Amino acid sequence: MKVLDKYFTWVATALDMFGGWVVLPAISILVMIDVVLRYVFNSPFIWTLEFTEWCLLLVFLFALPECTRVDGHVRMDLVTNMMSERLRAVFSLAYFAVGFWIFYLLGRHEWEEFLFDFEFNRVTEFLELPIWVSSLAVLVTSALMGFLFLMRALECLLHLYSGEQTGRETEQ
Repeated sequence: MKVLDKYFTWVATALDMFGGWVVLPAISILVMIDVVLRYVFNSPFIWTLEFTEWCLLLVFLFALPECTRVDGHVRMDLVTNMMSERLRAVFSLAYFAVGFWIFYLLGRHEWEEFLFDFEFNRVTEFLELPIWVSSLAVLVTSALMGFLFLMRALECLLHLYSGEQTGRETEQ
């Protein structure tokens, strides 16, 4: 299980860093160039909006596994800190179950979208990018998130039954 966790950590961190250090600056540079072209030369790129929409989706999808892995989401510490460790573990299991279910449903839907877009060779309007690429990105992220929620639930269950604290709880 530690090997899988180590591999997942590497993948999640690499995606997060690529989104933050490559994709986000590329969006910023492209938008700045487009603004200069629009207001100085009156000749903007016609495809900038389409490209930035795709890239913003990628930034979100690439950051999601890492944010979830490090417990970076907003939560109500005021309420959870007053709970016993067992009750906190039960709430965590409920969170993992709901998270897994949401990403399972999203992944199942995106699989159908991926097949449809790929079969009909659908492309975007200006750049003619294949639409199935965005469906594939959502599908891969859904699979990663589902895997993460399963691993975290197993870890929580093991620690709940053994009666010891998880590493995440002792760090807080």
